[in-house]
Amino acid sequence: MEIGKKRLTKVRESSMTHRELALEAVELARELLEAASRGRRVSERIQSHQLAAMMDDGPGKAFTFAMADQVFRPPSAVRQARRFRDLVDDYGAPVYLPTPARVAMKAGELASWVAPDLVMPQVAGQLRRESASVILPAEPEELNRHVAKRRKAGMRLNLNQLGEAVLGEGEAAKRLNANLERLEDPNCDYISVKFSAIYSQIHAVGFEETLVELKHRLRLLYRAAMKNPSKDGAPKFVNLDMEEYRDLRLTCDAFRQVLEEPEFHGLEAGIVLQAYLPDAWSVQKELIEWAKTRVDAGGAGIKIRLVKGANLAMERVDAEVHDWALAPYGSKHEVDANFKRMLHEGCKPENAKVARLGVASHNLFDVAYGLLLRASEGVEEQVEFEMLEGMANHQARVVRDVADGLLLYAPVVRKEDFPSAIAYLVRRLDENTSPENFLHDLFGMKPGDAAWERQKQRFLQACEAIESTGYGPNRQQDRSTEAPASLPLDHPFHNEPDTDWSLSANVEWIRDKVEAMKAGEVERIPLQVGGQFEQGADETEVADPSRPGAPAYSHGLADSTGVQEALDCAVAAGAAWDARGIDERSQVLAAVAVELAEVRGEAVAAMVMDAGKSVMEGDVEVSEAVDFANYYARSLKDPGWFDGSDMEPVGVVVVTPPWNFPFAIPCGSVLAPLAAGCTVILKPAPETVLSAWVMVNALWSAGIPKEVLQFVPCPDNEIGRSLVTDPRVGAVVLTGAYETARMFLSWKTDMRLLAETSGKNALIVSAAADPDLAVKDLVRSAFGHAGQKCSAASLGIIEAEVYDDPDFRRRLKDAAESLKVGPSWSYDCMVTPVVRPPGEELHRALTTLDAGESWLLEPRMIDGNPCLWSPGIKLGVEPDSWFRRTECFGPVLGLVRARDLDHAMAIQNDSEFGLTGGIHSLDPAEVDEWRERVEVGNAYINRPITGAIVQRQPFGGWKRSSFGPGAKAGGPNYVAQFGRWRDASEPQFRSGLSKDVEELLKQMGDESLVPAAESDAFWMKREFGIDHDPSGLRCERNVFRYRPIPRVLLRASNEKDLARMCLAASVAGCEVELSLDPSMARPSWTKRFPIWSESEAQLADRLRAGRHGLGLLRCDQVGAKLVESALDEGIRLVSGAPVMNGRVEMTACFYEQSVSETLHRHGSVLPTAEELA
Repeated sequence: MEIGKKRLTKVRESSMTHRELALEAVELARELLEAASRGRRVSERIQSHQLAAMMDDGPGKAFTFAMADQVFRPPSAVRQARRFRDLVDDYGAPVYLPTPARVAMKAGELASWVAPDLVMPQVAGQLRRESASVILPAEPEELNRHVAKRRKAGMRLNLNQLGEAVLGEGEAAKRLNANLERLEDPNCDYISVKFSAIYSQIHAVGFEETLVELKHRLRLLYRAAMKNPSKDGAPKFVNLDMEEYRDLRLTCDAFRQVLEEPEFHGLEAGIVLQAYLPDAWSVQKELIEWAKTRVDAGGAGIKIRLVKGANLAMERVDAEVHDWALAPYGSKHEVDANFKRMLHEGCKPENAKVARLGVASHNLFDVAYGLLLRASEGVEEQVEFEMLEGMANHQARVVRDVADGLLLYAPVVRKEDFPSAIAYLVRRLDENTSPENFLHDLFGMKPGDAAWERQKQRFLQACEAIESTGYGPNRQQDRSTEAPASLPLDHPFHNEPDTDWSLSANVEWIRDKVEAMKAGEVERIPLQVGGQFEQGADETEVADPSRPGAPAYSHGLADSTGVQEALDCAVAAGAAWDARGIDERSQVLAAVAVELAEVRGEAVAAMVMDAGKSVMEGDVEVSEAVDFANYYARSLKDPGWFDGSDMEPVGVVVVTPPWNFPFAIPCGSVLAPLAAGCTVILKPAPETVLSAWVMVNALWSAGIPKEVLQFVPCPDNEIGRSLVTDPRVGAVVLTGAYETARMFLSWKTDMRLLAETSGKNALIVSAAADPDLAVKDLVRSAFGHAGQKCSAASLGIIEAEVYDDPDFRRRLKDAAESLKVGPSWSYDCMVTPVVRPPGEELHRALTTLDAGESWLLEPRMIDGNPCLWSPGIKLGVEPDSWFRRTECFGPVLGLVRARDLDHAMAIQNDSEFGLTGGIHSLDPAEVDEWRERVEVGNAYINRPITGAIVQRQPFGGWKRSSFGPGAKAGGPNYVAQFGRWRDASEPQFRSGLSKDVEELLKQMGDESLVPAAESDAFWMKREFGIDHDPSGLRCERNVFRYRPIPRVLLRASNEKDLARMCLAASVAGCEVELSLDPSMARPSWTKRFPIWSESEAQLADRLRAGRHGLGLLRCDQVGAKLVESALDEGIRLVSGAPVMNGRVEMTACFYEQSVSETLHRHGSVLPTAEELA
């Protein structure tokens, strides 16, 4: 072809500088674009016009994204039609469509009301037809016809098999077999496959174990390529793709190690490198040097496919959520420069000889640059050009002619799997419409216009930056060498990053720590009482749940004398610790954060041993502990707390933490009262004393006095009872079962108990959900840490359309069944042991079916270890069944069938507990309704329901899932619970009052209450009446909000306290009832409220009788019987004299709720119609 011929000859015959080559490339790009425009067919002109118009049609582009992603999720045409109409209503028919298409869309919208079964298949068919140019049908007849057509046109196809998300080994095997069959097909000679498509259990910490499995599967592909040669007799070509940064090292290692095996010595194979990774150039050079060695030894060369990268949106999400450095470059300019640098590296003759180069780009400037560069280096036979199938075909034809051939990257999908290809379609749409992307401008661009000049300048600037653009990994975290830094107290709170397991240094570091723990012997763990370490009066052994019959360590136990000594010391140390003041204690907590980070490796290893936790599960606990220290150090810094009020620490606090989070929860439960000025006695969970021991040692090392924090393991008998019930104890912190909380209060009814108790948590899956994402998140929520998290999803409430779908059940079973089960010492295991052999409830759940239930996946005991069970999934769980109502704490998930979404929400809310809950739905109307109705403390939307993070999702429940004031751990009010608040002066932060409150004050006739009411109004506007999202993530909304308790009962022994409580509840928006002792005169202002004249005993009996609808009982004094009634009825009980400061007093009137919602789809955040208006 004449296009570019003179320019290519010119560069072959003369030496050019990089600048001269770039300028020559601009002119060649002009020729390519002009030729492509001249050769554009009528259908391509229409498509180009539409695509160009879409770039400027924000609502139309959003509509197209949502249409592709949301409309066809529900199985029924009726639900599809409803979402279709909603989108048309929200965004309007896209302006970029031609008038006939817009008219047809509006007609379809109207017709879908009466004939959805006719309309929606037509709409779906249109979507498939419009995407058929970029996603080819995998059915043999249609695909072979297209392959032949392309081959005749001088283009080859690189086929990439799409399908369902690979969540389990069943789907992985299906995808692997599809690729093997593709290699057997005579019409195919080139495939691309990524490891995540053929293996579902890639594990970053279990790198070596994962590598073994990946190499096995890669051998199968290579053997098939060799066994089924192309028509020219050469083996078929297998190219390794990758998307996620975490897969870079795995893919490269597997690629090299398999090709080093004698069997594959003569096989040429390929691998992709993404230029948007600053690591990529170094990896390219390493691969080339390795290829040189291989070729020198008589082996075949390799091919490197050079792309810019197509997973940027999800890499941004990954970095933001984990607070890691962004793995790719931060700018398109740097990516473009690195792409050209790698192009130069690949075109060096000595490199191209051993590592052929595939240049994959639609950017005509880059294509022209590559054409000229390969000609100047004389490597035209070793460097080929690649483009995406169906994307700018007119351009592809011109490049084919100039380059003397073209390879098209072609995704293929079977018709029945088309919905699963939506992710690819959405990513392509997002990539093509990104403002900086060449394709964004291509469809309407002409040489010399503004778009052309913009793209030309970007190209030339990137060429100039080839030498100056940095390289090397952005991710530099190295736990083995880093020195944790303190977060200055004058800086805002910031979450501690988890360990980045994609980095080999971190994997080696933790494996060394764990192996040292496994091989070593833990000395007997002592008590720490009164500043002295003691062996204790008795000794007990703790088992390693991963190694039955092998005691992990022993520890001392306190007797009654030891408990009394600890209490005496705690009382004596209190005044001095309180006197150090908030600022000094905050400094100590900041030092604690640093020390906790220092012991991360030892802490994780301890949790692996005594809690049976996986490394990854243990690591996030350490991050949470660090966050608790930094967050609680700042909790009382807000001057609002002390606006007219003072706080006295409650005194001695006994902390009784759980075994399921043996490091983070005891740490947070200890640090909060310490921040408030209390002294603490930690009674660790008997199953996980070692983890708690590592934690307290870090706190002592950081400067917490041993007298202020004592470590007192003791038996769960009368000795333990004497500790929590001692009159010198000001508060008890419990994280455990509801029954335990009730037992504690039966021992001492006036106990100040702050308890996070049970949860029977459910995740709703709507018919409008993305089924792949729903399965992924349900499995993660149900079986993470073997289902032992208090937030775990033990129920899936599945809308009937989905529940009855055999494909959904198959995918769910496959995903759960594929989870690797084994000891916590095995690094690639996802399901590790339960902490102890199953008790009565868990054993029943694991082994017994009730009426109407059946096993979708029956759990099994593994390797004779009574603590190690594979996941189980029950079908047919009824809303009122034993399993539905019982917390089991193990790897069992029950599925409940709901008629519709309204029924599903009713089932979810019909629970004595209210800890966590979630929904999966892509329908905003469904999500909005659920958000307003759900009755849980932590609500999750389109994400897992486990994994709460300090400040991002403060944690704590409603109903029987919480007892006490109700402030959430890791939230703004938690530390304040450990103080007794009293008035010191009038509050100064005030706002104007509503007419209703003014009228109430007038009726009360007490001017001294006005500052209190105005304080309430101020804090209603600033704190309680607004949503808070201090984390401010782009990809995830994390709202902390206050929900007025619908009905509250107020009871006081004097009129002024009753009036103060009533003002706070009224401003909060609660429905108020009053309870007065018969001996107390009824104030005239109380006539506007329902009122009960009753003794405390009568009130307790009335509550126990039920049908009261109360959420809060606020009183100044409380007796034993009333405490028991409130606990049994799931009523929050707050006692003590009220204060004037609304910031303090109004906290009792609200449920705290954390709502965490995933905002992105495949990394892209779709704007709403309101945002585009």
